[in-house]
Amino acid sequence: MKCPKCNEEIADNSKFCVKCGFNIEESKKEEKEKKKAQQKEKFLKIKLRISLILFLILIIAIIILIGLNFFGKKSHKSDIEYDVVNEIENKVEEIEPVYGGVSLELELTEENKMLDNDNDRLTNEEEVKYGTSMTNSDTDGDGLNDYDEINRYKSDPTKYSTSDDGISDYIKVERELKINRKYTEREVKVEDVKYNYNITLKPADLNSEYYGGLMEFERDQNINSTLAVFNMLNFEGAVEYQTGDSNSILLLREGKKYTEFKNYKNENGKLIIEITKEDNYKDFVITTKENYENYKNS
Repeated sequence: MKCPKCNEEIADNSKFCVKCGFNIEESKKEEKEKKKAQQKEKFLKIKLRISLILFLILIIAIIILIGLNFFGKKSHKSDIEYDVVNEIENKVEEIEPVYGGVSLELELTEENKMLDNDNDRLTNEEEVKYGTSMTNSDTDGDGLNDYDEINRYKSDPTKYSTSDDGISDYIKVERELKINRKYTEREVKVEDVKYNYNITLKPADLNSEYYGGLMEFERDQNINSTLAVFNMLNFEGAVEYQTGDSNSILLLREGKKYTEFKNYKNENGKLIIEITKEDNYKDFVITTKENYENYKNS
């Protein structure tokens, strides 16, 4: 054993260094206390980190719950992004995906059979087994994931309506109906959709209720529109638009050309607009008669 101060060789049980008089026993106690303090500090740091992580997890959980609560109330009716994505998937479902005459569907090989190319939680091998697409997570375009149809709802992932009654499996899940039972239009009533505080959609059918919607854009500065420009997507039925102005009129915009829409009326500041399939994806502009006349005369 060596003295920590002068490096002189001393006996292991010595309390003092014979050369410099250094208190060996006291030094050992200080070293022990120092290590104890370091361990305590390390423990407190770990405890603090764990507390911070738990706090962050709690905050994230609260945010997720708030989000689910907000979007869970018929979010499918006002979530336009979902409508657009669903429309694209439906179009893909209508035709086999090809590019230059070559199918974009994958072929099952030993190398890719355990992969999940469309991220629907079904392996490519399982997709072939069930007859579903390896590149589309919703093969039948009904709004339900292939995996959920097979494992959760026990529905046919290759059929828009498992029971062939024209009502999609997604709508039946939303309405808490039996997927394998056939329903009539009288049994499943179409409901109004409150898009926001001044817009109510009155769908003509269930598909318009669940897959249709409205998308708003910025105001049209050319004609001084009083409200946002809007499009209707996959929708048939009526739109009630509260403008609060009995002079409001509804125009259709094509480039910089404006014409008054025919199928609407203004009832004391509420526009009642009849939408057909042909009216989808067109630009609707709400303005006043005065603004419209000023634009035509400018």
